[in-house]
Amino acid sequence: MAWITKVLGVSVSWGAGALALLLACGVSSQAAPRIVVTIKPIHSLAAAILDGVAQPKLLLDGAASPHSYALKPSDAQAIGDADAVIRVSKNLEVFLEKAIETLPASARVIDLEQTPGLTLLPVRDAGRFGFRDEPGHDAHHHHEGGIDVHFWLDPLNAVAMTRELARQFSGMDPEHAAQYLANAQKLEARLMSLDAELRATLTGLSGEPFIVFHDVTQYFEARYGLNGLGAITLSPERAPGAKRLAAIRAKIEETKAICVFSEPEFPPKLVQMLTMGTKAKQGVLDEVGAAIPAGPDHYFALMRADAGSLAACLKS
Repeated sequence: MAWITKVLGVSVSWGAGALALLLACGVSSQAAPRIVVTIKPIHSLAAAILDGVAQPKLLLDGAASPHSYALKPSDAQAIGDADAVIRVSKNLEVFLEKAIETLPASARVIDLEQTPGLTLLPVRDAGRFGFRDEPGHDAHHHHEGGIDVHFWLDPLNAVAMTRELARQFSGMDPEHAAQYLANAQKLEARLMSLDAELRATLTGLSGEPFIVFHDVTQYFEARYGLNGLGAITLSPERAPGAKRLAAIRAKIEETKAICVFSEPEFPPKLVQMLTMGTKAKQGVLDEVGAAIPAGPDHYFALMRADAGSLAACLKS
């Protein structure tokens, strides 16, 4: 009796002997799952779990920001062909909404904000986070729905997401479930070691004040006891007005902030202007690792780079 299967999306008829030989040689009779991931840090976790089975497709490479990205035709094609689309939150990757509406019923949308075991923190409003904002500049709150969506910047949240992704992939592709689980266990061990490493890097900096470009560091601060005073802008899509800039400048001088951090996706001119004539130094923090190559090691390089940037600026 012949067996019909799909290899790389092409129907192939196998005789019983050929199929037995195929399985004996360890070659899968099931096509690898087609996974699309929005941002590099999450793509990194997915790539590590899928290692040896599939290569996930990354949407936002280079310096592209999830706050302002526009889908390309090739992105829409990849999403349409996907078995699963992985995003951080519907409140972060708002550019995905229309594309997701066109997905077939068989495709999964994995919304990592729903991951069991995550530590989720509320968005910090302007009053609690350093400055009263100017009227009309509340886009950050509106777009991000009350939850700070930068939760991947906590290695223990990455552990929770690793477990959830392994569970999801195993459900989609039971044939490779054992491999997904083994990969996830290795990744979890690396993440726990990373947490200890970052804690050692940032030891002794809990009282050192700093200001960020926009509020991406809350999870880093909460995990490692850091002292962020405020953000230059509440929404990276909008430039701060003169009143807010004056308030930030006064805050830098009043608190003797040691560092003001820019982000690689946005021009550093504002940070340069705000620190001019003060003792505050300039640093760079990157929420997605714009210059770090994508792949299984990306998440570790990103977190080490941000911890190193904080330590270098706050210690010197």
